[in-house]
Amino acid sequence: MTALITDFAATYREAANIIRRNGHNKGDWHGQPETGVGIQLAPAECPVCAGGAISIALTGATKPPRHDVPLVEAAARRLLQHLIPGYKRALAIWDLGLWNDADERTADQVIAAFEDAARAEETAGVRAA
Repeated sequence: MTALITDFAATYREAANIIRRNGHNKGDWHGQPETGVGIQLAPAECPVCAGGAISIALTGATKPPRHDVPLVEAAARRLLQHLIPGYKRALAIWDLGLWNDADERTADQVIAAFEDAARAEETAGVRAA
């Protein structure tokens, strides 16, 4: 089992880079790119949602293996606490999915949220879940 200690700033920076590299997806952890008919990419190479990007950054998989769900959940919760001060709801992974999947949400907004959260984590010197 993965320890519940992570460098959130590094996780969010990597997640931003994953969205930049792979593209942004809505409605599922990952999707196939619209170009390249007949090309099938591995899930970790596909466009991903915010949760999928966090999961890849922490576990290497777009959807966290069962034993790594608490780690991905902790990172999603921290991100939502940056986006929504006072956030305390259960199931942050799913709330992050709702935020990610909003019709108006863009890849640039997701990337900016990750980068803003990384800067905030660095400023606070926070390193534990």
